[in-house]
Amino acid sequence: MNGGCNLKIPAWSIEPSFDVPFMNVTIVAGRTAVLPCSVEHLGKYKVVWTDPWNTLLSQNDRRIIHDYRISVERPYGTDWNLHIREVRYKDRGQYTCQLNTNPIKTKTIMLHVLVPPEINDDFSGSDKIVREGETVILACDATGAPMPEIQWWKSSFPQTTYDRMTTKYRLNLILGYETSIGQCTYKEEQQGLVIQNMSRYCGGIYECMASNDVAPAATRQIKVEVEFQPEVNLPNKRLGQSLGREVILECVVRAFPMGITEWRFHGEPIHYSNKKYRVEIYNEAMHTVTISLTIKNLQETDYGPYICRADNYLGEDREAMTLYESTHKTTISTTRTTTLGGFQEPEEEIIINPSNTPVGPKYPNLEQSNQAGNRSASFGSNRNGGGCSMTNYPFFCLFTLLIILYSLLFVHL
Repeated sequence: MNGGCNLKIPAWSIEPSFDVPFMNVTIVAGRTAVLPCSVEHLGKYKVVWTDPWNTLLSQNDRRIIHDYRISVERPYGTDWNLHIREVRYKDRGQYTCQLNTNPIKTKTIMLHVLVPPEINDDFSGSDKIVREGETVILACDATGAPMPEIQWWKSSFPQTTYDRMTTKYRLNLILGYETSIGQCTYKEEQQGLVIQNMSRYCGGIYECMASNDVAPAATRQIKVEVEFQPEVNLPNKRLGQSLGREVILECVVRAFPMGITEWRFHGEPIHYSNKKYRVEIYNEAMHTVTISLTIKNLQETDYGPYICRADNYLGEDREAMTLYESTHKTTISTTRTTTLGGFQEPEEEIIINPSNTPVGPKYPNLEQSNQAGNRSASFGSNRNGGGCSMTNYPFFCLFTLLIILYSLLFVHL
């Protein structure tokens, strides 16, 4: 006879319990949030989900609220997981999984919804055209969860037609403090980026980047152009060319907006309708052009002062140059370069002798003769007279000296 006593406890008498009483769930907006609720020994009791506003969402696996995004999923027999598809930022808050026990048992789940940065177009800056000396504010309003941080980047305009936008670089700014970068002064404030005392060198593409560690970051580009009066530059202030030939005068103008540009001769505007002249305009870079004036079949009356002039509503600028008659002699300039259809004045000449052997400061006339009687070598003077020059011909002089020493040694023996 068994003296022990085995008692079986009915399943309905075991109190249901949750796996854990509290949990945090973090999800990015737009995805499906899964709020887990696992109940042991549920028995005759029911599972109910409520939202942060105590709205009844479901009873057991049946959805009560009219929101197609919500459902109760049961991958395992003890699971009563609440699924929220296409979760929104406003869905964040405390959700409760309840059991209708006495007293009621609950499991709390805190839902955190992350939102990638987004720039608000209605409250952010657009492309701007400003004048030199003005102060401009570039607004950048961004939202997101958590609240995104704003960084400013800049790309300058290209300096030539062959350049693309220069490398983008970050403006390392401290909120509320002025920072000078190059010829520009920046200050980051709550309302945006402040650029003080604008100059033409502060123009470019500014980029606002909002980031909060939730990909992707949001960016917005703002093009800033600065109006300034013209700057005229002449590559050559004096240019020479022969009678009857053609010459090209060039003038580089930088301005925004680009106004009237013209060439003048003896102070009077040149009429381009005259077939003697041809004008061509080349776009070199942002707000920069080259005005090329071709003068054909030069005559005595074409020599003299020329002026390149440019203006816009902010002001004007001009530069003058001189075109003079250049006569070609039987000389070649060591610095002669074809420049704008003419020649610059020579700084040093090489005289061409009848034998076509160049002589001059850079080309000494060398002579070398071997005398069989004494087996010695002598070499003549250069253009300035004198014997062997160790400065101009060190290796030649050493070689000759060795020959002389060898000859003396041979005679002595």
